[in-house]
Amino acid sequence: MVTIKDISKVSGFSITTVSKALNNYSDISQPTKDHILKLCKEMGYVPNSQARSLKTHKSYTIGIVFEEVTNQGLQHPLFSRILESFKRAVEAKGYDILFLARNMPNGGSYLQHSKRKQVESILVLCADFNSAELTELYQSDIPVVMIDFAAKNTTNVTSDNKEGVYQAVQHLINHNHTKIAHIYGDKNSFIGGQRKEFFEQNIQEHGLTLNEDYLKDGEFFSKEEGYQAMQELMALNNPPTAVFCASDMLAIGAINAILDAGKKVPDDFSIVGFDGIDLGQLITPRLTTIKQDAYAMGQLAADKMLGMIHPTKKAKKEENLFVDTMLVEGDTVKTLTKESL
Repeated sequence: MVTIKDISKVSGFSITTVSKALNNYSDISQPTKDHILKLCKEMGYVPNSQARSLKTHKSYTIGIVFEEVTNQGLQHPLFSRILESFKRAVEAKGYDILFLARNMPNGGSYLQHSKRKQVESILVLCADFNSAELTELYQSDIPVVMIDFAAKNTTNVTSDNKEGVYQAVQHLINHNHTKIAHIYGDKNSFIGGQRKEFFEQNIQEHGLTLNEDYLKDGEFFSKEEGYQAMQELMALNNPPTAVFCASDMLAIGAINAILDAGKKVPDDFSIVGFDGIDLGQLITPRLTTIKQDAYAMGQLAADKMLGMIHPTKKAKKEENLFVDTMLVEGDTVKTLTKESL
């Protein structure tokens, strides 16, 4: 294996100068730095991560806790994009990522596993956020950034759900809908609870009647729950004309239920989703939805995390950060006329 000493011998520069070039120090000239880096590439020099860790007391490793409850795993259309954006951002700064498993042969909690692997920070997403193991992690001295959940001693990155729900409800009202239902996700979860709360708040602020029969549980935000919930809404004596779904998968399930019942979208029921996943724009009719900026969420999570673990910066450890949403108009919302009201 080519070492720094080998590079020093061939280049004629001292070991210290070679080391400074590799670590992008500013007190050596750019031509010198370029020459050394070019030589490193030609000779096949690869930095020794263990040696670097011993010298800097840093592992350059970030842990990931990912417990996807709908069995889609890394194929989840939203969280996979957030992860990809996060991964690119931290890798560009020289960090590796490590998925932290729950059931290791040698046992141990997330916190013990994190300390064993010497991870410098942890990203948590799509997990049982209130579990004892994760609570233990939040209370530790390891910086934690979470997607779509807020807890003490952590940084939370989420979409602006208040604005997103407002955009959805306002869009339906602008199309003359007043009988608006909501298929919500798990109301005990951070996201499900927020979107349900903001929906109810918006309906009342617009002077509309909040019909409890129009609130249906979609639990895991899945297509199957959306299908079942929509069947229940269609069976009502006074069904809604429009449905706001807390996720695009719930919305797709609702559309399938409507079509299977021999009815049409949006002629019989208007549908608005929340997420902006690609699948929603590939189905017929194209889904009107509130788009989350998954790339921005991953990038923001990475930026805040690197700020917390960088030795020269002082980033807040407990903070709630919001990413803007955007209404994407598809073909699933109908404008009601006086005759259809």
